[in-house]
Amino acid sequence: MSTETVQALHSGRRRPRGAAAEPTVRQDAGPPRLPAGIVPRAALVRRLLACRDAPVATIVAPAGYGKTALLAEWALRDGRPFSWSALDGGDGAAATVRSIEAAAASGAPQVIVLDDAALAPADAVADILQAAARLPRGVMLAVASRGDLPAPIGRLRAHRLMLEITRRDLAMGRLEAAMLLDGAGLRLDAEQVDLLLARTEGWPAALYLAALSVADASDAGAAIAGFDGADRFVAEYVQGELLAQLAPSQRTLLRRSSILDTLSAPLCDAVAGARGSAAAIEQLLHAGLPVERVDRQGTVFRCHPLLVQALRAELARVEPGLDRTLHRRAAVWLAREREPGAAIHHAIASRDARLAGSLMWSLAPAYALDGRETTLAEWLRCLMAREIVAHAPLALTAAVCHVAQGRRIEALRAVEAAERALQELPSAPGWVAATALLRAGIARHGMRQMADDAARACEQAPPGGAWQSLGLLLGGIAQQLAGDVGAARDALEEAAVRTDGRVAAVAAVAHAQLALVAADLADWDEAERQAQAASASLSGNGAPRPVHALILAVTAVVAANRGETERASRDAAGSLRLVLPRADFPPWLLAETHVWLARAEIRLSDGPTARMLLGHAARLQAQVPDAPLLARWVHDGWARADAFAASAGGDGPALTNAELRVLRLLESCMSFREIGERLHVSPNTVKTQALAVYRKLNVSCRSDAVSRGRVAGLIGG
Repeated sequence: MSTETVQALHSGRRRPRGAAAEPTVRQDAGPPRLPAGIVPRAALVRRLLACRDAPVATIVAPAGYGKTALLAEWALRDGRPFSWSALDGGDGAAATVRSIEAAAASGAPQVIVLDDAALAPADAVADILQAAARLPRGVMLAVASRGDLPAPIGRLRAHRLMLEITRRDLAMGRLEAAMLLDGAGLRLDAEQVDLLLARTEGWPAALYLAALSVADASDAGAAIAGFDGADRFVAEYVQGELLAQLAPSQRTLLRRSSILDTLSAPLCDAVAGARGSAAAIEQLLHAGLPVERVDRQGTVFRCHPLLVQALRAELARVEPGLDRTLHRRAAVWLAREREPGAAIHHAIASRDARLAGSLMWSLAPAYALDGRETTLAEWLRCLMAREIVAHAPLALTAAVCHVAQGRRIEALRAVEAAERALQELPSAPGWVAATALLRAGIARHGMRQMADDAARACEQAPPGGAWQSLGLLLGGIAQQLAGDVGAARDALEEAAVRTDGRVAAVAAVAHAQLALVAADLADWDEAERQAQAASASLSGNGAPRPVHALILAVTAVVAANRGETERASRDAAGSLRLVLPRADFPPWLLAETHVWLARAEIRLSDGPTARMLLGHAARLQAQVPDAPLLARWVHDGWARADAFAASAGGDGPALTNAELRVLRLLESCMSFREIGERLHVSPNTVKTQALAVYRKLNVSCRSDAVSRGRVAGLIGG
């Protein structure tokens, strides 16, 4: 594809800035020549050929989208005569209207083409469109324009009198892009074509310029990966075809607003430090820049990424260092408009760690509880470690992120850093509640300390808020696992009620714990009700991975108890996938999940999986020595697993419960005497039972017995 092809793709002439002359229409100019190797736009031509009822066709897109080439291709394939109008300056609107009226009077099928309508005044184009609305069937006016067309478009659209082809329609698809690149002499694989197509969003001229740029590079892969609007070829094109026609104030607005992902008039005013952005943006739309409306109301706009990148490069060159100031203005405005997520990006870019920290902390708890902790981690990675530990809100955000991602040691260090930073700030109950809650969530020092931290958080947190609900939940769990089930039930019920649907994960865990209380008392109707409430709380909401695993384990054991095997198997499998790749989450939470999931697996007759889970649960429970209820659950789980193994049919060895208990302890390093002390029997009894195990498993030593027991599913893996 030659340079002439690109010129054909954007062959319209620009009116110099400040030019006031109204153009004249010179008829019978003839269609432009289609260069050799042009990529055919068959689908678009078919749409134009099929349109016989609408009197107007509009083709509106910025420079380089192939409007004129499409019109020429249409003319070659349509049997109707085409008359082309070239805009040369003078009094052309009346002449075009007379041509349209003459065509209407004759009724002969034909197409009148008005190219580069953006060069004409809006009122002249409006007169032409109004005249065209009365054309008979088969007679059409085709209008090509770089920028938005004037008001009559709305009426034509409402009365189905117009076929519209827009920038999105003219953007090339994968096959067309591959043909264009191939015609330019650049052979790429499908992945490389897709990457360039994504970078250019199908802009034909940009694709061709990308081909030129990549062809000049020694490493095509690296050139494709690095291609953007700052590329020399693209920058020169943007400067010459798009920006040269703008007034200085318009160009400044675009350049300074390039730090934004989307544009709105108030935000552009705040960032650029000037008023009148609404009118300026509207002018840019009519000027034919690749700027599109994002919302239905037409108040939010988006520039093509290549234009944005070219403008950012210009900003760095023309106004070096201003970008940090612009980003901070954007952050302050977005924070004031209650858009903290968008504001954080700009606060980080402005290197204002204090502002970034306050914004992050306003979102951190909700993001962590909704399962969006990766977003927090991405934000934090943009900051330096010394900035995080120096600002309490950033340190607390880091602590929340670490807890949610299963890094309790790092979380504790972040809490300690926050507490040191808070010593330099005025004492406030909110900070005390935050650090206390985080310590309760980390739970490094057992249930008693967890309960104390949760109680302190509840005292300092605002009444009725989400902080207090979380404190009640953590305190209730600590009481439950410590054995005070009555007090725990009250706290858990209050936590569930106080969340009032605001914090899905807190409500879900509260209901799940209440389900376990009921299941432990064999009140399966209440357990089912609470399990359903836990599942409903998470429906459509995110949550940390271990919370999901716990909820699924609870619903699995309830379903298994009711004989709903399919539901129980599905939920158990889901919980197993989430709980096995575990990180350093609170051991009480993981132990609970493992032990109740094991109980579900026993109900589902999967002894080996149940024993594997119980083995993990026992090791986790050892890290929480002041949780007797958890210890009882683990012991009860082993008893159920032993009973299942003893009663199971098949070819496996039939060990007694006493022999199963000895086998389970044989994998430890304990001597027969120590095992006897653990089981409250004599060493000789242990020896006798061990020999019976060897005989039944057909082995001759302790290690072989353990190995065979694992294979048989009699002990955990």
